[in-house]
Amino acid sequence: EEEATNTLNAPNEGEIPASVLQYQRQLRKIQAADRASKTHVTKAQHLHTIYTDEHIVVTNKPSGILCVPGVNNNKSLLDLVFEVYGASKEELDQLNAAEEAEAQQRIGETKAQKRKRKNMERTNNATPDFSVVTRDNMIVHRLDMDTSGIVIFARNRHSMSTLHEAFRQKDTGCTRKVYEALLVGWLDIDCWLGVATPVSSVEGEDEGDNNNQVADHHIEYLGGGEINLPLQRDHKHPPFMRVSTPHSEAEAHQAVADLNHAGYKKLIAKRPKQSVTQFRVVKHELWMGHKVTRVELYPVTGRTHQLRVHCAAIGHPILGDPAYGYYGEANPNGGFSNTVIRSISPTYATMELRDDVEKSVKESGRTMCLHAKELSLNHPVTGEWVSFSAAPSF
Repeated sequence: EEEATNTLNAPNEGEIPASVLQYQRQLRKIQAADRASKTHVTKAQHLHTIYTDEHIVVTNKPSGILCVPGVNNNKSLLDLVFEVYGASKEELDQLNAAEEAEAQQRIGETKAQKRKRKNMERTNNATPDFSVVTRDNMIVHRLDMDTSGIVIFARNRHSMSTLHEAFRQKDTGCTRKVYEALLVGWLDIDCWLGVATPVSSVEGEDEGDNNNQVADHHIEYLGGGEINLPLQRDHKHPPFMRVSTPHSEAEAHQAVADLNHAGYKKLIAKRPKQSVTQFRVVKHELWMGHKVTRVELYPVTGRTHQLRVHCAAIGHPILGDPAYGYYGEANPNGGFSNTVIRSISPTYATMELRDDVEKSVKESGRTMCLHAKELSLNHPVTGEWVSFSAAPSF
């Protein structure tokens, strides 16, 4: 690790050598897996409930723990929520018995019987089903391991299905999310005005069609803007994302064609998805002596890793981001080269600053500074528009 770091001890504005990036990516994967397996997740330290009723549980997830167990079945926030608020063993036994009896009834049923059963199920769906759910069915959305903030869980079937539908309709305003983050470098909106067209809705002139953004009139913002960059899966660094360009899209299609030729017939090249993030600059700060910018982020669309890729793509990665930050597992700069970033971002964080920040992140043990600070949506049972909030730890 020291050898790889020393090769960039005095970094310049050129590209980081591919061999160093590859080494660091493998190191990141090992470190992330190690943290997930060795973190002692406890109710006293990691379960912070901010609201609960008989239908939902709302928590403030700490950074550094998994939201759900994952492939290695590491203990997660979901396990803690289920232990405290989930169904009892007796309720689950009754649920399993009912499901087994229903499955037995379906054995050998005729087409006419199947049609009759389906019609009855549709009729019964008009009546809310408040029966208990298993641990895994409490999940309706999730946050990355190093992202902190508001997470909501369902406590019965009706809440589960209603919330699933609300989060599935990402672009319709059924849910409103506000994130807070620290970005590396000082993002100065005045410097961008000459190279980008400001978005009026961010300044509060035309917010009627944007259900996802809410102004805090107690904050004097330093300006704002909109990042409108399509995203695609990064075929070079799966499962991460990157900004889509004609070149990257052509490469992705070629990669899929090569895989199809090698026998992976079911793989298809997915089209890039429109991705829009609005933001407001809260203030410029110093973190351990380094220039950072505190921002509020409003995801208009809800793509995987959207906020992290978009911030990296304007030259200001989120502080402590293990994937899209300095030495990250994913493509740096959201997929853009350093040369492109310097040409399109008048305030981009220099490689020297990123290197210094990365060293301080390692020294301090600081995890990623991205926090889901507000979630608003219709309550799954009452239909009332409710908002839940929690301040970040950074």
